[in-house]
Amino acid sequence: MRFLYIYVLSLIPIILILLFLKEKYYSKRLLKFSSLSFFNNKTGLRTKFLIIPDILVLLGIFLLIVSLARPQSSSKYETFQANGIDIMLVMDTSTSMEAIDPTVNISRIQNAKDCAKDFILKRVNDRMGIVVFSSLAFTQCPLTLDKDALVNFIDLINTRITKADGTAIGSALATAVNRLSKVDSKSKVIVLLTDGANNTGEVSPMTAAQLAKDNNIKVYTVGIGSDRDYYEIEDMFWGKRKIQAQGNDLDENLLKEIAAKTDGEYFSAQTSKDLYKAFSSIDKLEKTTVEHTKSVNYNEQFMKFLFPAFIVLILGFLLKITILKRLP
Repeated sequence: MRFLYIYVLSLIPIILILLFLKEKYYSKRLLKFSSLSFFNNKTGLRTKFLIIPDILVLLGIFLLIVSLARPQSSSKYETFQANGIDIMLVMDTSTSMEAIDPTVNISRIQNAKDCAKDFILKRVNDRMGIVVFSSLAFTQCPLTLDKDALVNFIDLINTRITKADGTAIGSALATAVNRLSKVDSKSKVIVLLTDGANNTGEVSPMTAAQLAKDNNIKVYTVGIGSDRDYYEIEDMFWGKRKIQAQGNDLDENLLKEIAAKTDGEYFSAQTSKDLYKAFSSIDKLEKTTVEHTKSVNYNEQFMKFLFPAFIVLILGFLLKITILKRLP
């Protein structure tokens, strides 16, 4: 709480000082402070209780002074405004993403999903969206600040989501560029995760990279997987067994060219640990500068003091001219 006219409150100590001086230098006393000796006086009830209405009047005057000082309560609101980093996550969902990283025994796609969720939750003030692709590419989630919704969409991603196999890196990149080109922001970023080479799609990867550059969109590329990864298959005779991944289709040169074309960076993520490091590096490279403004609303509270002041004053005067006047 604050007082708009706080100097008015100085009247309270002035009144107290005047009452003290009156008590000290004048024989006729209206109020007694710090003394209860009058209760031992047996000259009558009126003399004993005469101080009550005087105290009520004094209290009423103090409440009036407080209300004149304009007490106000405040409500503070903080509005955060991000400087406009919009990020599209582009995730490969081809069947090769089912290969398992032997260092953690988790599939490539699950590793990608876990890292993506961690990355999303760190970017509190940035809008983010998701594009998934195999031989087809589509927007899984448009740009949004709703991090819970983004995490839920990440959980829904699997290698059957597009119902087609293949790796259309160019089409996926073009889809993300199309989304970002329609928004007005100071910084636009694409994070592309894949474990393969472009082998299908209507748009070539470098054409999509040029589109990104033309729209001032930076592309960070992340190559996932290694020759040590394996697949788990169901064999009718031997049951579930492991099959070593035959080579690695990852086209690192293409991913490096895409990143270089758009002033981004390429990250190699052969293990789950490497993937977390890649996302951590991107998070540090693309820091959001946040500006926030604080607004304060003040609500008048003088009625909370003014109304009781009138009640106390009226009660004090009524006691003085009625009950106490008739007492002996």
